[in-house]
Amino acid sequence: MDRTTINKIEGVNVTLETVLGLAQTISDLIENDISLFNIYPSNDEGEKWRMKRLGSKLNALSSATITATEKAQQQIDLVVNELLKGGDTECN
Repeated sequence: MDRTTINKIEGVNVTLETVLGLAQTISDLIENDISLFNIYPSNDEGEKWRMKRLGSKLNALSSATITATEKAQQQIDLVVNELLKGGDTECN
């Protein structure tokens, strides 16, 4: 595997780590403050329902982002391992 390929793979991995960190931060913020969505101060029941639904959707979105990012990282690891097993382990 040449140095350019390794650098590209490392770049993708760094990007995925960043996305994962952001998604985990969003997830933590939502989980810590989910009650703000559930006890939204309004007399309008429709508005309260929409806020509760928004909290649930944001939570689901952050969880899905975390899962997809972790899966992409695993796929990259598998590809790198397969490339290395192919005998082309030399870095130029």
